[in-house]
Amino acid sequence: MKKLNLLALLLFIAGAVSVFTLNTPTTRAIQQRVMAILAPFIHSSAAVQDAVSGGGPSLDPRQVQKDNEELRIQLQNLKIIAQKYNQLIEENNSLRKLLDYKQSYPFKISAARVVKRSSTTWWNTMIIDKGSLDGIGTDSPVITDIGLVGKTGKLAPHMAEVILLTDESCRVSAKVEGTLEQGILSGERAGLELRPNLRLKFLSRDASVNIGSNVYSSGEGGVFPAGILLGQLKRFENRDITGEAVVEPAVDFSSIEHVFVVEMEIQVDKQAPTAQPPAATRVVPSAEEVVPKAEPVIIKQP
Repeated sequence: MKKLNLLALLLFIAGAVSVFTLNTPTTRAIQQRVMAILAPFIHSSAAVQDAVSGGGPSLDPRQVQKDNEELRIQLQNLKIIAQKYNQLIEENNSLRKLLDYKQSYPFKISAARVVKRSSTTWWNTMIIDKGSLDGIGTDSPVITDIGLVGKTGKLAPHMAEVILLTDESCRVSAKVEGTLEQGILSGERAGLELRPNLRLKFLSRDASVNIGSNVYSSGEGGVFPAGILLGQLKRFENRDITGEAVVEPAVDFSSIEHVFVVEMEIQVDKQAPTAQPPAATRVVPSAEEVVPKAEPVIIKQP
């Protein structure tokens, strides 16, 4: 820097210091004018500093954290309430559908709820909350509004075992829709993690069936009524003597909650007049028995 410029800077600094430090009328007048010019800038910088440093009401970090935690809990409670509400609506629609089905079914049926299932027998049995004291009998068909579930097995006063259609021991006389083919449908053995199919055996060896056709109960045997949907034909196989079909169950056995137990007994109309026992046959005597024969008259000659 040039000496002249340095000298001018030093003189300026000395003059400024003298203006702001000396207590003379002239320096006070100069100070007032400078302060008037710088006042707006000073106020603006002060406002910015207050805003940055929290010039408003002070916030307690612990209180903020507590409020956030309470809001988080309330949000979780609202989510749970919404989930329960949706579940209730879904259950209500399902029960309404089951009620309509019960009223339209031709047989007398009793509604029951599934209360127990075991992972080791998931595809074989389940327990319902109706038993012998509720009018449930052994080998009664168990259905849903979709199709056949199985039949009742062992009974307790207010519980019953249901042998599922996917169990090997549950056999149903069945027929293929749109054909004259009939056979015996039963479950097949499968692993615990696999959903078993059904096997329809004793069909004609060269049966003309269509994949996807419905399979219904035929009513033969007297255990299951005719016309209950069992499943859809998935594959047909030719055996040495007979034909055999693989059937996919109509009912989703992994999500059964409510079922119906069918009472197969014949309902007697109590208002129908009872037949009178046949009256004893009365033998009508012949005319010869009613009118005695006249004795022959013998006229003796004198």
